[in-house]
Amino acid sequence: MKETLRRIDQGMTFEGTQVTLTRFVKTWLAGKEISQRPKTFVQYRQICEQHILPRMGTLRMQEIQPAHIKQLYLAKREEGRGARTVQMIHTILHNIFKQAMKEGILGRNPVEAVNRPMVEKTEMQILTEEQARRMVIATHGIRYGALFYLALITGMREGELLGLKWSDLDWERGIISIQRQLQRIRGKGIVFSQPKTKAGRRQIKLGQATIERLVNHREEQSLIRDAQRERWEENDLIFPNTLGKPMACENMTAEFNRFLKVNDLPDIRFHDLRHTSISFLLDMGTPVNTVQQRAGHSKASITTDTYGHSMAHSQDEAAERIEELINPIAVKLQ
Repeated sequence: MKETLRRIDQGMTFEGTQVTLTRFVKTWLAGKEISQRPKTFVQYRQICEQHILPRMGTLRMQEIQPAHIKQLYLAKREEGRGARTVQMIHTILHNIFKQAMKEGILGRNPVEAVNRPMVEKTEMQILTEEQARRMVIATHGIRYGALFYLALITGMREGELLGLKWSDLDWERGIISIQRQLQRIRGKGIVFSQPKTKAGRRQIKLGQATIERLVNHREEQSLIRDAQRERWEENDLIFPNTLGKPMACENMTAEFNRFLKVNDLPDIRFHDLRHTSISFLLDMGTPVNTVQQRAGHSKASITTDTYGHSMAHSQDEAAERIEELINPIAVKLQ
């Protein structure tokens, strides 16, 4: 009775206790559409409509128990859904019930009694120095060469690269600013959006060789623009398609896979170029904070946790250097 009175004081009403999950999720999604990035909102809505509501939507919020949630996870695994999908369901359900508690509809979050599904991390593949050099040589004289080269040199994400504009490049200072990313959102097509985090909006210093590659790339792009004439749509993009419009990510990925096969390079993901770039920087002894800023990680801990293998290599080198510095040199007396 005391608990019920406390919850009434916090805003619980009889009407609120009769709310179904479907009804509550509808208002919850309306709030997320305003507060979240478009791609994130679409993902939330898709998870709710395809996985959560068909099985639990008719239940009242008050009725839902940890057992219902466990059964949902089990059913999704039996359907063949990946661990990542089940983990997303878990995260979204937790947020939904957390909001219901804030509004006084629930006194506890049933998701907290259910273990978060484990997700196996995709193993990153990193090019060797010799393979990276062969790749750089192979990027000369091909259409996507400057794009592949810049991905390896800067460690930028795919969407960040495809969202770059010439106005983002400071030629004199040799600095490129990342201010947007290109994304494909279901129902909306290809759109530009802001980086996911504040750290994603950053500046990356470019070397002279990279600047020269971009100069050549711009000249080649001018030739394509002149050849297309009125069909060209100017968007100031550094890496557009052949008509000046934003490039479809899947087309670029297909070209990258073909590039690897033709040049007898390892079958890696385009994102592994980012992993290769960051790992090289850490192997060279670049300060973690510098690598973090260049990679656009919000915290240095993300850099160290993700690239611990490179940090281990740096530790070996550091151990040798400190011993050379401190240990006395043995001198043989004649």
